[in-house]
Amino acid sequence: MLATIDQVSNQSFDYIIVGGGTTGLVVATRLSEDPSVSVLVLEAGAPNLNDPEILIPAILASQVGKPQYDWGFLSVPQANANGKPVYWPRGKGLGGTSSINIFLFHLPAATDINAFEKLGNKGWSWETLKRYYTKVEKFLVPEVKDDTVRFDVREHGIEGPLEVGYAALSSGYEKLLVEALQKAGINLNAEPFAGDTTGTWSTPLTISPRTRKRSYSANMYYEPHASRSNFTVLTSAHVTRTSLSKVASGEATAESVSFIYEGNEYQAFVEKEVIFSAGAIMSPQLLELSGIGDPDVLQNAGVEVVVDLRGVGNNVQEHSFTGITYQVKEEFESDFSTGDALGDPDELQKQTELYHAGERGLFDAKSSTLTFLPLSAISPDAQAVQEKYLSPIQARIDGGDCPPGLRKQYKLQLEQIKARTPSLEIALFQFNPRWLVPDPKKKYATFWSVLNHPFSRGSIHIKSSNPLEHPVIDPHYFEEEYDARSFAETIKFTRRIAQQEPLKNIFEEELFPGPSVQTDEEIIEFLKEHLMTTAHTVGSCSMLPREDEGVVDNKLKVYGTTNVRVMDISIIPLHIAAHPQATAYAIGELGADIIRNRVDF
Repeated sequence: MLATIDQVSNQSFDYIIVGGGTTGLVVATRLSEDPSVSVLVLEAGAPNLNDPEILIPAILASQVGKPQYDWGFLSVPQANANGKPVYWPRGKGLGGTSSINIFLFHLPAATDINAFEKLGNKGWSWETLKRYYTKVEKFLVPEVKDDTVRFDVREHGIEGPLEVGYAALSSGYEKLLVEALQKAGINLNAEPFAGDTTGTWSTPLTISPRTRKRSYSANMYYEPHASRSNFTVLTSAHVTRTSLSKVASGEATAESVSFIYEGNEYQAFVEKEVIFSAGAIMSPQLLELSGIGDPDVLQNAGVEVVVDLRGVGNNVQEHSFTGITYQVKEEFESDFSTGDALGDPDELQKQTELYHAGERGLFDAKSSTLTFLPLSAISPDAQAVQEKYLSPIQARIDGGDCPPGLRKQYKLQLEQIKARTPSLEIALFQFNPRWLVPDPKKKYATFWSVLNHPFSRGSIHIKSSNPLEHPVIDPHYFEEEYDARSFAETIKFTRRIAQQEPLKNIFEEELFPGPSVQTDEEIIEFLKEHLMTTAHTVGSCSMLPREDEGVVDNKLKVYGTTNVRVMDISIIPLHIAAHPQATAYAIGELGADIIRNRVDF
């Protein structure tokens, strides 16, 4: 199935795809449907195919941190708002982050997608993307659904490659959470896939109800078609750059891709296009190493400037989150299925045996109830917070004190706030997180609070010409104070929900952060100290007009080049209020059709 170095080195291919992750394997699978073209995928990580650590859906990705896996995770120094390191996961390996994520599969609000087109990207509308979300999905209708699982099968795809369905076993928290939210005036959303994500709802997961295994791009897209003679995949191939030459028009054309394999450097030649699908950290890094980017950045790194493109590595936006943890009262522990017990080796062995015997157990219990809301729905102080902390942003817009592209984005974000578009997220998970040492004999619940539409913008840039040196990541968390203030209101709302019946009755006192964190300033300090990345980084290769510091056009072609594209979530110009897995797949499906001239943009 997988290629050898001799089958790739100094060989020519029509399409070379850099990165065999969530999006890259979709693009490769679709392009290779045409037997007359040859497709090469170069993946830096290992294949990890048929690996039970990936396929068996334990509560969290149990392979994280094990020495036999190198996922390319980064510890970003001085990244959080208090100058401490933040751990940024990356999906280095065949399947990318679809092999290590927490399975959540859902669509953003239609307003989030329509914002792409409003920013100057013709064709990138909800109407268009919805077709590709549907093309990805093979929704397996549950035989029995509880009160928290509602859907309209007409809004789902049923013939796509990716098998998705609802959790096989309730953790026990879902119904209680929905009841508590409803008492606070938050409604149950009957079908968030229809374009309105406001409210609370249970989401499908990328766990196949048919096989009880993880569905991801490697086993649902690549493996069924791996025998195609025109579909070549080389793993453990760390791409270093693409070689560019100038043509008569003054644009640059990619001629080859260089990569390191087992310590030696090789190259493969391209006949048609190079497609970077290396993710929001690696794709801008590789563009810059190839000479595409801001001349100041490139020259400081010792890289010759081939294409002056100042947007590369900028406009970075990330979902940040933190958690509030509660311990379940002893008398209610038997009512809930949580992952905490998997910290006990004996219980882990027992649950593994249950899973392999086809019996339901903790591996099947997933908290998948998500809540997406605007600030106005969760905070009695929303208007005051918005007036005080959005006014400086509005003043910069009015005074022309921010770049034109950012000004357009900010205007859209302000419009979304006025329209009460969901921007904040709450999710309840059935385990005790890493920042506490759980007692595997106890049961816990953790509310994750997530900031989805940040105003702060970060950057990702190379600091040298060494392709093995990690780029400099500066997320600029909370640079815009509104981000911190709206995030703090989410924490306060989450606490109110935890103290709403019927949840109040089952929890002991708050375990983390605890009673010492109460005032707004204490909450913000807590956020600065403990916020984490969700690994939902976007924007570093933004799809925007070139004059707005865009990197790719609406056909995902890199400005100033004839045959280089970027296809991954780095092209998202304005962040979506959603876990981006479904969107990463949809970008791959749409991108492949763009290359094949099947869409009229």
